[in-house]
Amino acid sequence: MNYTLNTLKYIAKNFLYVILFAVVPAVFFAISINEEATRSVLTNLLSGNPRDEFWNIFHTVSVFNFSSEKEVFSGITGLIVLIVCTAMLTAFLEKHMRIGKRTLNGLLSKVNDNLISTAGLVLLFVLIYEVWAIVLSALWYFVTSIPNVVIAYILLAFVYVFMTFVLLYAMSVFYLWMPCVQITGFTAFDALTYSYHLLAPIQLKLVLGQCGFLLMCEGLIAVVVMLLQGELAGLVVATVLYTAIILIYCIRMLVVYFDRAQLDRADLKKYY
Repeated sequence: MNYTLNTLKYIAKNFLYVILFAVVPAVFFAISINEEATRSVLTNLLSGNPRDEFWNIFHTVSVFNFSSEKEVFSGITGLIVLIVCTAMLTAFLEKHMRIGKRTLNGLLSKVNDNLISTAGLVLLFVLIYEVWAIVLSALWYFVTSIPNVVIAYILLAFVYVFMTFVLLYAMSVFYLWMPCVQITGFTAFDALTYSYHLLAPIQLKLVLGQCGFLLMCEGLIAVVVMLLQGELAGLVVATVLYTAIILIYCIRMLVVYFDRAQLDRADLKKYY
């Protein structure tokens, strides 16, 4: 089953119902981008001298980047909004896929049930990502310190792609954990065990697909920062890309879970 294609089809059919759940946190994450550090790193990368300061690299790849109060505030606010919006989105998706109804009735009560498990998963993913950002920044700084520029570029490309794969592989262990907890009502450990049992046969294929998509989005964000000098234009494009990442990641999570758990999807039938 092509999960990405099915996810894109779902988004196309239900765009107006799901877009707001992703665009609000996406705005805050777009604001949290440190354009100065990102432009410095990319300018050096394209100039033939890829070496940069460790903190510039970290400020480029970190969600919070800790470079100014504005970026930190935007990142933390985006995280809080993401938890709430993800809980609402998964509640909507579960209802639509299980009974075929695209309504917001009863959504808030379901969010109350989803909020703790959603917060746990999002915070876990953020912790994994920030540790990854530190390690990647250190490796980037070390590799670009190599005197031979050609070798430095080759190793940097390998390190970045490999580290992206490692990040997504680590996250994939918990990928179906949240929908499993929310749908089955299992305890956290039982849900993790069962969800990984469902995911394991397709884990590598899923991670490779996510890796390609994430690298493409990161590349587009980098191009936006480099080419669009207007702050508003850059903010709009970055928001669009973050919205796409959030929507595809969350919706594909439910698409994969329903398929692997062999649950009938009522949204694919003409019940409404």
